Amino acid sequence: MTVTAEDVLAAFAKTPGDVAGARRVARAHRDLDEGERSALLWSEDPGGRLVAVVLLVQAMRERADPELTEEYLSAARAERIDRAELVDIAAEELVGAPMLDGSTGPLFALAKSDVAWVRRIAVVATLAFAKQGDADVPLAVAGRLVRERGDTVQSALGWVLREVGKRASEPALVAFLERQGRFLSRSALETATEHLPAAERDRLRQTS
Repeated sequence: MTVTAEDVLAAFAKTPGDVAGARRVARAHRDLDEGERSALLWSEDPGGRLVAVVLLVQAMRERADPELTEEYLSAARAERIDRAELVDIAAEELVGAPMLDGSTGPLFALAKSDVAWVRRIAVVATLAFAKQGDADVPLAVAGRLVRERGDTVQSALGWVLREVGKRASEPALVAFLERQGRFLSRSALETATEHLPAAERDRLRQTS
């Protein structure tokens, strides 16, 4: 029997409604037709969009395909990707990882978007670079967005900057924060510095 978007929504309704539930439902429906997946992604149902994003990530893990990236970004530009979890579970694999061996120009274009959630995607996508030991790309993107006031971007900056220090270059993070840390929100700066040595952490937090 053909599984429909409605079937997936019904399955998700039986879960706690969180990311773990979405992943269980997506694993059980990994062969969902692309058209039905698209229907979920563009639906008004937040749970449907969450399952659809998980399905996109699963599909990318099975076979890298730029069309999956574009499907995700098209939804983001249309503001269907409108919650933190829809970015944080997907941007690294759907957007960042495909750029590791190519041009990062599109990443910086995303950072200029008028849509705050797309700008968050640009930030979170750079985790792919940080995990490869590259601090330059994440810090360059962060530098373009650090003055932004909204929490949509600021909270992502704190998280990604922390990972840059842990996985790529602590000295590069410290130098960035010495120059630009004063523009981060208090919460973002605390997150960015939480794994630094106590004296360094305290010094940098005084810049805010």
